[in-house]
Amino acid sequence: MRSPALVASVLLLAVPACGPESPAPEPVGEAACPILAPTRLVAAPAGLEPAADARYDLHGFGDDLLFTFDRADDPDREYWHLNRCTGDLEPYPSLAPGLRDPYVINTAAGRVLYATDDDGRPFVLDRLDVPGADEARPVLGLPDSAFPQPVLPSSRHAPFYVTHRAQDAEHPVVIAAGLGGETSSLYVHDGDPEAPALKLSDTLIYQRRLDDSHILVHEDSGELHRVDLTTAERELLFDGARHVAFVSDRSLVWQAIGDDVAEPVYLHDLDTGEDLQIAVNDFAALSWNRGGLDDHDAGRWYASPGGVAAMLGPGGPFVVALRLDTREFVDIPPHRRVRGGFADHYRLTVGDGDENIEALWDPLTGSVREWYRGPVERTPVPYTLDGDRLDYFVRQVGDWNTGSLWRRDLATGEATELLTDIGSYPLPLDETLYLTRRLHSDLFVDLRLVDSATGSVTPIADRIADLRVFPDEGIVYLDVHGPDPGLWAYPLPFDR
Repeated sequence: MRSPALVASVLLLAVPACGPESPAPEPVGEAACPILAPTRLVAAPAGLEPAADARYDLHGFGDDLLFTFDRADDPDREYWHLNRCTGDLEPYPSLAPGLRDPYVINTAAGRVLYATDDDGRPFVLDRLDVPGADEARPVLGLPDSAFPQPVLPSSRHAPFYVTHRAQDAEHPVVIAAGLGGETSSLYVHDGDPEAPALKLSDTLIYQRRLDDSHILVHEDSGELHRVDLTTAERELLFDGARHVAFVSDRSLVWQAIGDDVAEPVYLHDLDTGEDLQIAVNDFAALSWNRGGLDDHDAGRWYASPGGVAAMLGPGGPFVVALRLDTREFVDIPPHRRVRGGFADHYRLTVGDGDENIEALWDPLTGSVREWYRGPVERTPVPYTLDGDRLDYFVRQVGDWNTGSLWRRDLATGEATELLTDIGSYPLPLDETLYLTRRLHSDLFVDLRLVDSATGSVTPIADRIADLRVFPDEGIVYLDVHGPDPGLWAYPLPFDR
């Protein structure tokens, strides 16, 4: 419900300007939509004294920005709501002191914001598309131990989990049914503060979104159900499943419950219900995190964007791979470990281990192309792949937030260092220009535009608290330490 009194109570700032009876002027919002020039959208309050050891919050939901000039641990902090396209600015009491980490779901009636308190209890904050601010209210029907799940099973429902650790083992069983391992209760909520959360499962092993109205739920009993997110009605698809993994929108891989030594694995078509045996997991006793740190992923299945599903064995290599379109097995190249997927490829660690050698494997063509060779202490991260051109970031030893950006021609093997001593995950704007973020401290970053062709560096701001990127336009960032503190918009030359 709307709370006019609550809104009115924060319309005036409490800091006196000219005397005890003179309130400070209300901040004024500016618009930047599109972002064409550096613009201070909202000026910080006069006399702001930012702390060097405190976090300052900025949250973005489309063109709606929530921010505060008070430190995040201030029990009396005040949030503001700015629409960057209209310039409309108002206090935002819904994100009351004690609530944090807002996130949004998209209901039929519009966007609804949620947040949690310091104990992790979830609240319904506000109907973001309705003018004014709602009063934050706790989500009904949840046990005290429920917590939000960042990966939503549906964009129209907010999910909450209660984890049950059923084992005290050093390496508890995960994502596998019938072994006394870790399970969860699953609830969803539709954004109505008057309605309680709906329980969908009490013995959840795995869930996967099927569409906006349904998810698939794998239970510790081995049953796989199609569950309606609105009514909790269930349809049993099959039972006897030890492990389930989606490998495409309409197919999944499942391992049957057997003797826990060697168990068959099937490819299941959700449209036809057909099952095809594709493998045997003959290292079942080492699967599902029971083999220790080096084997925690053994038994899991993954799928590349190109449509090849593969199973991990003990120690981290693939042991079987299958094309989903032809259902033909694929030859797996020699490798030591799998580092995940990238573009339509798998990242493989190859060699004997004396060096860190990484390669990209295209399972559809069989090509294996080395892209990095260096000390085992260095950690490379592939960034963008365009034909034979691969850009990648190499972290400094002992510092995961700083490193160098490299470019390799996969056809010739030639590698060129583009940028050095920059923050991780530089944002490419065109062929040579990057937005870089370098840690100034654990809480603040310095922003620069760097041209790898000319070496020119354009400072944007130092010690910013946070930023949001608006593709093809620019960024909005919160600056509490600069000479003109406030919420700023800054254009970026995407694709000059």
